Amino acid sequence: MSRLNRYQLAFFRWRRSQSNNRILPFILSVVVGLIVGLSAILIKTIIFYFEQYAVYFAPQLLYFLLPLIGFLLVTFLNRNIFSKTAHFNGARSVIEAIEKKSSIIKLRLIYSKFITTGLTIGFGGSSGVEAAIITNGGAVGSNLGQILGLGYRLRTLLVGCGVAAGISAVYNAPMGGFIFALETILPEFTPTLLIPLLVAAATGKILFEFIMGQEFRFEVPITDFAYEQIPLVVLLGVLGWLMSSYLLRTYSFCFRYFSKIKNDYLRALTGGIALGSIIFLLPPMYGEGYVSIDALLKSEERSLLFNSPLAALPNTTWVTLAYFFLITMAKPLSTGICVNSGGEGGYFAPSIITGGFMGFFFYKLAVLAFPFYGLNQATYMFLGMASIFACIMNAPVTAIFLVAEITQSYELFVPLMLVCAVSYFLKYYVENLRQNVKQPKAQGKALRVDRILLNQLSIRQLMEEDDLPVQEDTTFRTVVENFSNSSKDLQQVLDSRGNLKGIISLNDFRKRLGDISNYDTILARDLMHPPTVTVDIDEPASEVLAKFDACKLWSLPVVRNGKFKGFISKSRLLSQYRNELTRVNRFF
Repeated sequence: MSRLNRYQLAFFRWRRSQSNNRILPFILSVVVGLIVGLSAILIKTIIFYFEQYAVYFAPQLLYFLLPLIGFLLVTFLNRNIFSKTAHFNGARSVIEAIEKKSSIIKLRLIYSKFITTGLTIGFGGSSGVEAAIITNGGAVGSNLGQILGLGYRLRTLLVGCGVAAGISAVYNAPMGGFIFALETILPEFTPTLLIPLLVAAATGKILFEFIMGQEFRFEVPITDFAYEQIPLVVLLGVLGWLMSSYLLRTYSFCFRYFSKIKNDYLRALTGGIALGSIIFLLPPMYGEGYVSIDALLKSEERSLLFNSPLAALPNTTWVTLAYFFLITMAKPLSTGICVNSGGEGGYFAPSIITGGFMGFFFYKLAVLAFPFYGLNQATYMFLGMASIFACIMNAPVTAIFLVAEITQSYELFVPLMLVCAVSYFLKYYVENLRQNVKQPKAQGKALRVDRILLNQLSIRQLMEEDDLPVQEDTTFRTVVENFSNSSKDLQQVLDSRGNLKGIISLNDFRKRLGDISNYDTILARDLMHPPTVTVDIDEPASEVLAKFDACKLWSLPVVRNGKFKGFISKSRLLSQYRNELTRVNRFF
């Protein structure tokens, strides 16, 4: 950890003067919410209008060329300007930063993913903006915590606040953002997390309305849901599970295929031509796809055929069904090509769009089969969105609240709960049992909680300093005297600059203790052995524990830039971890 500057010192003096430590997270959650809210509004507005005008006014030829141009631009930026952050992408990378990097996220990620994702989607890439806003939110929270010199706990909390504010603003869904942060980013639910996350999510929502006005993604009238339609909802949940499996396999196939192309520009060229061809044939594949969903909700089905060669097909029921089946199956392929060939973005929005297309297709079939039910197309589109989102993002509760908020369809809570329960159950029980998955998901989440709790421990505080170092030319007699005056069974050997050269253990010279004549001729360099592994003083405690398990040792040397700082023992680390588990409040 670097030395604190005067602003950080002033901040810590102010913090110590406060009688209530809970005021600070409340204030910082507002700051994070304001910054991330402004960022979300900016990228959402740019991409929405770009997509809106491109879909309806761009010539057909541009549908073929635009994705190619976007992919090449993004590839150039990631290779030459954003190379150090190109690998970072969305929620998965944020979670990894929390677990393995002490919630440290690079400052450049506040803006770099906005540029690359904006270019990708603006030029027709079929992905989602949420990966950029999740990255931005996490980076804002992390860097604010770093600037103020906050510890791991509050930094992690601010990362969660940034993600909650970003989703809340970009989808105008405060509860969706709040629950997504709890369900996905922060794996441990404690009451003390509620207020900062709620405040951050509400701040993003309020800022959005203040600047953009009262605007929702999809706001259409919903007829009362009749409970005799429950069998259809269950059937839609099954279809949602099947579609989510298709999505995942399509994404996996695209990853494997494009990873074989080693040249980045050739990969972007191949993906751009492939996606441009799909968009040329199926214009709804351009961009995120919210414009197409909005057109369907307004009963403007034919608008999805604008600028498409398929517009010449006869306008019959079966042709319409075939067309919507085609775009439902093409959306995952378009997204897989985009994300894996050179574009940027996430799977958040594509799962919602695919669910909307699937729900519309299901509605058309249900009307043909059950014309007496009086079905509402918006209802089944919204249910389709929730069922696929729950499976793809592993967040069924988020799916329920997010879809209810972005569609203003709160009266659909019961069918939303049912369709998510069916699709999520089928994915994680029926499919996993069939594939003989060895480790249930719950265990993985439990391991995440363990790692995050471990990372709240500071190696600097757990380390035991040793004031009895020896040099390489120290005699055996001095080494023995040092061991007799210490309770440790290890001793460090340093050079004149304090760099760690080796370790001496009792086992290294136990057999030589009886030969007193060699006490002044044998030197420390003759006894020492290179350290099996070292621990950096700022290394996450979860990584340190993994090193203990891998090398089967109970003490490891701690260094900083090669200079010895002390020893850390496994017993002390585990003891402090047990104390952390018993704390009532683990974040404040």
